[in-house]
Amino acid sequence: MREIVITRHGGPEVRVKAAGVNFADILARMGLYPDAPPPPLVVGYEVSGYVDAVGPGPTRHEVGRHVLAVTRFGGYADHAIVPADFVWPVPANLSHNEAAAIPIT
Repeated sequence: MREIVITRHGGPEVRVKAAGVNFADILARMGLYPDAPPPPLVVGYEVSGYVDAVGPGPTRHEVGRHVLAVTRFGGYADHAIVPADFVWPVPANLSHNEAAAIPIT
């Protein structure tokens, strides 16, 4: 089983289908990105997938919706927990790969 260590609470949870690869991921892997946590770490700033669950309170997100999200690390995993304000619906004409490349890449 693949897993990710969650260091803070949040929502919604997103089932990841694609993750972008950007300059911060590459520099963090090389140990040159100053904002990266020390190893072990999971890189990945942007993902595309499906909303699996949402936290309590009002939300504009629906379980099952295809979304893209900015993760600020942790995107290279099967699931990611992302603040609702960092998640956006994906138009039907975009693939997971295209959507994952939008936020930063």
